[in-house]
Amino acid sequence: MIRPRLKFHQETGLVMNRLNAWIVLASTTGFLAPSNLPAEEPVGSPVGGVEIVVDLDTEVGELYNFWNVYPVTVQTPFLEEQQFDQLRQKYRYARYINCVRLLGGIDLKKDDYFRGVDDQGKAVCDFSEGLALLSGIRQCGFTPWIVLDNVPARMSKNPTQNRYGNTEPPADFDLWSSYVGQFVQALVDEFGREEVATWRFRVGTEPDLRPGHWSGTKEQYLMHYDYTVAAVLNVLPGADIGPGNIIDPVKQRKWRSWGTEIIEHCATGTNHVTGEVGTPLGFFGSSYYTDVGTTDERFDDLVKLLRGKLNEYPQFADAPVEIQEFGILSEGGKWIVGDGTEFGGSWLPHFADKIYRNRVRRVFQWWWNTNKGGDLPIPLTHVMDMLEEMAGGTRLSVETSQTSEEDHIGCIAAKKGDRLDLIVFRHLSVRENGQKVPVRVTLDGDSLAKKNWTITRADLLDGEHAGFMGERKADMEQARARAGDEANAYAIALKVMTTHQARYEKMSELHSLDPLPKPTISSSGQMHLDLAMDGHSVVLLQLK
Repeated sequence: MIRPRLKFHQETGLVMNRLNAWIVLASTTGFLAPSNLPAEEPVGSPVGGVEIVVDLDTEVGELYNFWNVYPVTVQTPFLEEQQFDQLRQKYRYARYINCVRLLGGIDLKKDDYFRGVDDQGKAVCDFSEGLALLSGIRQCGFTPWIVLDNVPARMSKNPTQNRYGNTEPPADFDLWSSYVGQFVQALVDEFGREEVATWRFRVGTEPDLRPGHWSGTKEQYLMHYDYTVAAVLNVLPGADIGPGNIIDPVKQRKWRSWGTEIIEHCATGTNHVTGEVGTPLGFFGSSYYTDVGTTDERFDDLVKLLRGKLNEYPQFADAPVEIQEFGILSEGGKWIVGDGTEFGGSWLPHFADKIYRNRVRRVFQWWWNTNKGGDLPIPLTHVMDMLEEMAGGTRLSVETSQTSEEDHIGCIAAKKGDRLDLIVFRHLSVRENGQKVPVRVTLDGDSLAKKNWTITRADLLDGEHAGFMGERKADMEQARARAGDEANAYAIALKVMTTHQARYEKMSELHSLDPLPKPTISSSGQMHLDLAMDGHSVVLLQLK
């Protein structure tokens, strides 16, 4: 039983609880006047349901934007100015474009910048194409971040074509250093030292994923890292630089990840260039992928592990932990790379809550707004828009009576000016929506009675209001059945979208919650808002 908080009324000198304060407030504002004050409700969850308590008096930090970096493996579309509007729409939540494989593409022929070796053993380079790509990214309105991979094939002793291109280390690290140094100098010459100093540099991608991204040894990568960092800092002292994101070391695999040993090397190892102890490390990132049907306690364990490793060394205690590859990867053993249904809609606030609680500064999701080729919003897109509107606000303390990873019911709460935003969500780890459960959102805190709160917006995403992707899937299956196995899959998808565009547009609209939840006041002066939520549902409540 939560005891009513007692409060001293300055004007009358009387001690009163918050319910009395509500009555005094209502009589002067017209909101919830005594004649229509809702009946008192018992404190606690509705029968068989879950209670979420939002403390309006306890601030827990900024609702910061963790989603403003997009990883892009193919930057050539930025060469075409006529594509800028489309690119701005595609990456509309981005401020930064993380340019993966900028120095080497997915095949061994992408050695456009490396042209050979001069008589002094230095790299002969032509960076004109790379500069044009980065110029296009800037003109389109984004800030480029540089991923220094892959090593040009002609620079490796035995170039190896793996899934993501040449993954061999350079045969001559001094030659590689010359190559990287000239590249950074070309950036400074083209865009100015002051601007390039605000960019970020990353040394490769998943170096412990052998042979997909790095077929050399751990020792070769550590040498590669030292030489690359030295080359960048020689031109741009103080640059923000760190290692490639490692594979998730918590996930069960047939082999052991050595990625966290990079931290130990940078803290206590001998630098292969300077001969001294230590190498700069500005950030540390990992990949994290999840699957439909998988619970996500592993995410919490991953962040705890990485932060613990960094905290072992005082010089790295403040280095941000980031997730630099992220998303729903598969379902039933098949790759899906994202989800456009209500599952993806509830998955996003489920993870946003985890991201904030674990203080992860940035998460690089491959597709924050994809619906597999179309421009119509999906449930995840609508939640992204909610977070965008809330960004910069102050997060409030939230406690929930149910924290199961299989059935996560929670709330992201923030105040921004005179507005209170609540994203209430329920996310199951499985695809099925299950049965609806009653959820009571309780607003608590002394400041509750000091303001005249009114619900000004209430939006709903759930199994019955989930966008168009389920309908589109059914239409696609029918179209494929009619066309036969030999039909062009892309042509079928295009025809289905064109035929049903108007219907899909209507289905993709965000729904208003009807009826609005009716606020009730408990004897302790708390406000209760009762909802019924299915297994993949999101409710945005906005109060002013």
